[in-house]
Amino acid sequence: MDNRRKTIEEITEALYSIRRKIASEMHLLSDEMQITHPQWIVLHHVRKSRIINIKDLANLLAITSSAATQIVDGLVKKGLLLRKRNKEDRRILNIELSAVARDKFDSIKSASFNTLSALFDALDDEELQNYRDLNNKIISRIPAGSTGRKEKD
Repeated sequence: MDNRRKTIEEITEALYSIRRKIASEMHLLSDEMQITHPQWIVLHHVRKSRIINIKDLANLLAITSSAATQIVDGLVKKGLLLRKRNKEDRRILNIELSAVARDKFDSIKSASFNTLSALFDALDDEELQNYRDLNNKIISRIPAGSTGRKEKD
C-alpha cells in the first residue's frame, strides 16, 4: 500500500470517529428537545436561513417537498416552527423558528459547543485555523448535490 493511500485511510478513520462523537452529541440534543434527528436537521437549516420555504428546504436537504412538509408539520405542532405567508407572493409559505425554538436552540447549541469544542483542544490556534482551511479546501472540491463518489467508466 502506498503512503498516500495509507494516509487517506487514516484520515478517513479519524473523520468517522469525529463524526460519531458529533452524532452522539446531536442525538443527546435531539432527545433533550424531544425531536427526531431529521427534525433537528430541519431546525438547524431553518435557523441558518432565518426564513425559508418548503421547496428550498427540501432542495437543501435533498428530500421531496412532501417529506419536508411532514417534518415541518411535526415541528409546527410542537411550537418550534412558524409558517408565514410570503408578502410578495401569498401562495408561498415561509418557515421560521419560533421564539421558543430560538431560545431552546441557542441554549442547547451553547452546551453542545462546550462539549464538542473539547475535541479541538488538542490543537493550538494556528493548527485549528489550518485544519479549518484544509477542510474548506476539500469541501470546495465537492460538486453540489454530489455523493463524492467517482462515476464508473
